[in-house]
Amino acid sequence: MPKTLIREQPPTVELSGARVQVPSPGKNAPALAQAFDRAEERKVELLKRGDMLNGEQLAAELGLSRATVDNRRQEGKLLALEFGSKRGFRFPQWQRELVEERDIRTSFEAVLHRLATVGPWSRYRFFVQSSPALGGRTPVEALRAGEAEAVLHAAETWALGEQGGG
Repeated sequence: MPKTLIREQPPTVELSGARVQVPSPGKNAPALAQAFDRAEERKVELLKRGDMLNGEQLAAELGLSRATVDNRRQEGKLLALEFGSKRGFRFPQWQRELVEERDIRTSFEAVLHRLATVGPWSRYRFFVQSSPALGGRTPVEALRAGEAEAVLHAAETWALGEQGGG
């Protein structure tokens, strides 16, 4: 009777709320650990910036209650990045402009819905990086310009690529 080989699953680490498989230790393990550490440091630096608002600050800027902001976050209608369990969430300030006007808010929420299958950091990168599909502009700029369909298409492509389908 042939022997069945049991393969050990590679170890995983938690990185900003996501479980990531760590490759087998080898000569690159220290460099990989340093890269993970640098990525975490960068995220913390970004979350500490003045344009990253907590729920109370965003609520005040939008004239909403903090509970309403939290409800919209939970419904996927606002982008929030977790800043540790005790510090709560941070909301990029540029969202304020996108949710103040009804038509732009509807488009923004539709884009967030298209990106729901990818993590919050990937969603953040999508909105702030320039896109060839949008003429070199960021999705935030394109939404402000009323180009919802182009941004929706770019979001769909982004989500497929982030899941390995692109």
